[in-house]
Amino acid sequence: MINRKAPDGEYVTSWAEFAFLPGALEGLRTLAGLELPIVVATNQRGIALGRYTEEDLADIHARMRAAVEAAGGRIDAVHHCPHERASCDCRKPRTGMFERAGRELGIRLADAAVVGDRASDMEAAAGIGALRVHVGTHPEPLPEVDHRAADLAAAARWLAGG
Repeated sequence: MINRKAPDGEYVTSWAEFAFLPGALEGLRTLAGLELPIVVATNQRGIALGRYTEEDLADIHARMRAAVEAAGGRIDAVHHCPHERASCDCRKPRTGMFERAGRELGIRLADAAVVGDRASDMEAAAGIGALRVHVGTHPEPLPEVDHRAADLAAAARWLAGG
């Protein structure tokens, strides 16, 4: 919901392959005005598969954060799960990344909103008792959500009350 996904089975492995989705920068700018913590929680299985490294991902995230800041938005923290196995505690739909962000930033997770484009995002949101905001039109079946939005800009406007 922030960047274009690579085709199934492929990964965004460098900044050159990263592209913001329409509405992403506007949405992050709107969210920044709410003065609440903004955290990205992302599954990054490609690291375990050897498609890219932790350093490659850190470079992508640093450049993403700089571009978001240049556009008037912010991202306060980025957490990722580098594991392939679905049984780890941090891989969505499990809640480990969210719990870590909550501890680090003093976020009461039941008062949070999770904005995501996958069923696993909505399942993780339910697991921490957060508001579930689904973005986009990914074709997978979804669990119950609290709100659906076309893009991050529309989701952010809804969260901001307008």
